[in-house]
Amino acid sequence: MAIFDELKSVGKVLQEAGKIEQYQQILEVQEKLLVQQKRIFDLEHENGELKSELKLQSELVFEKNAYWIMKDNKKDGPFCTKCKDSEEKMIRMREGDYMSGWAYCPGCKQVTP
Repeated sequence: MAIFDELKSVGKVLQEAGKIEQYQQILEVQEKLLVQQKRIFDLEHENGELKSELKLQSELVFEKNAYWIMKDNKKDGPFCTKCKDSEEKMIRMREGDYMSGWAYCPGCKQVTP
């Protein structure tokens, strides 16, 4: 990072010139810069997660006692409503009986007709 490198160069010059107080100020600025960089990274990560969740919410459809994801007019699922609503987990339900059409969740063991 250019700013960090420039601060490092200025700090080195100040240290060599015996300007200890100013050198310490540069070190404090570098530390604050690192803290802000981490904060930016954390916020960008959180922003990405929120965008993904928002996208998922826009694609989520409740049908036949389960959640389905609609993408390009195709249904993906079913996903367990209990796991999604209580724990924010998208657990794919397994079909239990093809003739009667019920499914169960391997996570919470919920059965849906």
